Amino acid sequence: MLHNEFDPNPRAIINPEDCYRPVEGFPEICVGIFSRHILEWVLSAYGGEEISHFGCCLGPIPIYRVEAFGASAAVFLPLIGGPGAGGTLEESIPQGGKYFVYFGAAGVLNREVTHGKLLLPTAAIRDEGFSYHYLPPANEVELDLESVAACREALTALGYPFAEGKTWTTDAFFRETRDKTERRREQGCISVEMECASLAAVARFRGVRFAQFFYATDTLDGDGWDSGILHEKGRGLEEVCFRAAVETGKRMAGLAGRDGL
Repeated sequence: MLHNEFDPNPRAIINPEDCYRPVEGFPEICVGIFSRHILEWVLSAYGGEEISHFGCCLGPIPIYRVEAFGASAAVFLPLIGGPGAGGTLEESIPQGGKYFVYFGAAGVLNREVTHGKLLLPTAAIRDEGFSYHYLPPANEVELDLESVAACREALTALGYPFAEGKTWTTDAFFRETRDKTERRREQGCISVEMECASLAAVARFRGVRFAQFFYATDTLDGDGWDSGILHEKGRGLEEVCFRAAVETGKRMAGLAGRDGL
């Protein structure tokens, strides 16, 4: 199978550093926000200077430097799905990024555990393709323990309720079948989304810190799909999520003395 063709050689024919150069003043803390509404709210509330962009067939994706909560962060809107989101992480590294926190919506697989809480993934089921180019074949990838701990500490210090567990990363939004959903729940998944396994794989391969958290929107834990607040795009959670992301990034940066990043 093609998924068994992992090549550990860090040099490819085309590399991120071939396309991007260091950007003066590029923050080491990077925050990827999977919500245009929340990104626009952040820029309105805290201001932001456009310092770079990602190249994209849809047009340039701006990267903003935002000063908030005693830190400087590179803030941007990632593309949806593993390849698009993973590309933003890859392309941030040669520009100066070292500590990555992404957040956005996720579907719920266990309503009893997750109700009214943010969701903190500790591992991701690799039901996508992107991660297999960065890590050997396996059913799941564990997120970096110290980065998860940094996010846990930030959420706890801020008093935000959260639930921890595995997440199911899938490429196919319209193929979340009942049998697959039950199987993922039995494997310990509390959420489903489309990027976490891919991002975690890139971060591990490139040796950078990465954490992610979600806000629950829709529910697959029941007889059918409950679209819930999916249409709200994170409205009402702007300050909560952005502050949690920046505080997590600050704690991740505090690990630098231990790992030399």
